[in-house]
Formats: sequence, structure tokens, C-alpha cells
Amino acid sequence: MVSDASKKKALQKKAAAAAKRGGKAAAAATSAKAAAIGTMNGSSSTANLSNGMGSLVISDRTCIGVLCSHPLSKDIQIESLSLTFHGHDLIVDTELELNYGRRYGLLGLNGCGKSTLLTSIGMRELPILEHMDIFHLTREIEAYDM
Repeated sequence: MVSDASKKKALQKKAAAAAKRGGKAAAAATSAKAAAIGTMNGSSSTANLSNGMGSLVISDRTCIGVLCSHPLSKDIQIESLSLTFHGHDLIVDTELELNYGRRYGLLGLNGCGKSTLLTSIGMRELPILEHMDIFHLTREIEAYDM
């Protein structure tokens, strides 16, 4: 049996295709059907997205840690940090402390989890406060004059 979510998704896809072709009447009718299905079931698409399910991203990484730094601090202190990638434990029950104004380097063998740790920090999969800016570059960028 086809779920209601997949029915709504199919109707929205049809509406988008019809709108692309220029059939605005068909697109409006299909959108109205999708809205009617949502209201018949007692839910709407905005209600489904508001519970946070729309912003989830599937990842192969699993990050767990406890933020121990002060909420207004510029330093990051995470205790009980564990990082798993494809089921393999890369970091287990470790403390991570990054102080403001310091530069850090990661040393280790290939495949030990250096890039995975940086990616998980950059994607905010670890508990890092929102007032801290994070920029994660995945490759080198050419220099330019300002």
C-alpha cells in the first residue's frame, strides 16, 4: 500500500512538471489535490516539516559528545567524544578542547579519522554553540587579489 507521504510527493512532482510545461491550471488542480489529501489525513506539509524531519541529512558518521564549555565562551570543550564511520570506531570516549586564538594540526595515519572529525565539526554534528562560526573547506581554493 502506498503511503500518504509518497502520494503527496508524487502529486507535487506532477504539479511541478505541469507548471514547467506551462499548464498552470493543471498544476493548480494537482496542488489542490495534494493539499486536500493532507487536510483529510489531519496533517499538512508545513506541520510535517516543522517537527524537524525535513532538515535531517543521512550520514555515515555517528558523533556523540557532551559540551562542557560555558555558553558564552569562545572555547570549545567536549567530553566523552566518540566518532564512528561506517560502523568502525575512530575516536572513543575522548576529550576535545579547542581554545580561542590557537592553531591546531591533526597528525595520524591514513584512515584514522582526521578528515572525518573535521567534517563532523564543520557540519555541526558535534555539540558546538550556535554563536561560533565554522568554515570547513574540503579542497584548496586559489588565491586572488582583493
